[in-house]
Amino acid sequence: MHMGHQALLRQMNDYAQKNHCKSVVVTFNPHPQEVLQAKPDFFLINTFEQKIVLFDKLDIDTVFVIPFTKELSQTTAGDFFDEYIFSKINVRAIFMGPNHHFGKQREGTAVTLFRICEEKEIEILMAQEFNVNGNTVRSTLIRNYLKQNDFENAEQMMGHSVYLAKKK
Repeated sequence: MHMGHQALLRQMNDYAQKNHCKSVVVTFNPHPQEVLQAKPDFFLINTFEQKIVLFDKLDIDTVFVIPFTKELSQTTAGDFFDEYIFSKINVRAIFMGPNHHFGKQREGTAVTLFRICEEKEIEILMAQEFNVNGNTVRSTLIRNYLKQNDFENAEQMMGHSVYLAKKK
C-alpha cells in the first residue's frame, strides 16, 4: 500500500466521519496479478497480512475480502458491482483512484463507475494523482525502486518501512 492509497483511505475516513457511516475497503486475496499474470518478476509491495495491518493503522472500519479467481476475472464491471458490492454493502459513496480498472479484461473505468453510481444515486469521489518528489506514486515505480535496492525512494512513496519477506 503506497501514499496514494493511504491518501484515498484518509479521504474516505473523513467522509465516513462527516456522514456518520462506516469506512469499508474492498480488496482481493490473492492479488489479481498473482492469478492472471504469471510474470516471474512480479511481486507485491505488501503481503496480504501487511495490508490488513496497514488498514487497521488507518482506522478502516471494515475490510471486505473477495477471493480472487480466474472465474471472478470473467465478471463484467456492472455484474461485479451488483453481485459483490451493492448486494453486500450499503454503499453511500465510492472512492476510486485515477488509474483503477475493474471487471472482465479491466473494462471498468472511472467513466463506467460514474455511470453505475449515477443510476444507483451513489456519490463517487475520484482521488487525484499523488506525487512524491515530483514523481507520481505507482506500485510499479515502487517495485522498480525495490528491484534496484533503492529502499529510501521506495519507502518515501510507500509512506512506511519496506517489509522484507522470505520466499517460501
